[in-house]
Amino acid sequence: MSRAVIALGGLLLALGAGAGGYWWGHGNGKAAEVARRDADTVAKVTAQLEAHQGLIDDANAASAALRGAAATRAANDRKFSKEFRDALKNTAGDRAGCRFDDDSVRQLGAARERAAQAAAGGLTATVPRAGPGAGK
Repeated sequence: MSRAVIALGGLLLALGAGAGGYWWGHGNGKAAEVARRDADTVAKVTAQLEAHQGLIDDANAASAALRGAAATRAANDRKFSKEFRDALKNTAGDRAGCRFDDDSVRQLGAARERAAQAAAGGLTATVPRAGPGAGK
């Protein structure tokens, strides 16, 4: 073999190795870029899921607070109704003729005001307690 054939063979071998190396590196680079983009996407989706979990936790806490407020409100309403019925029991005969004593009228007015305050405050508002001497 002549030196020219050996040099040409070496050149072709070098060009083939260079082209193979280029395509191998190009494929690895594409795969690395896809992996980087996938990792970024997974990180963004994970952050969104964590943010949504925080919102879900907040919603659950608000729901529990509303259920608690509704239960407290219902208990207070039952207590008020019982106390009111008991208070009106004393003057049941007078009410048959539409006569109320002054104390009952004052209590009714005070109860109406407390109920109006609670209604204006929404579901979480409570009816203010009647203080000593309230309505008098």
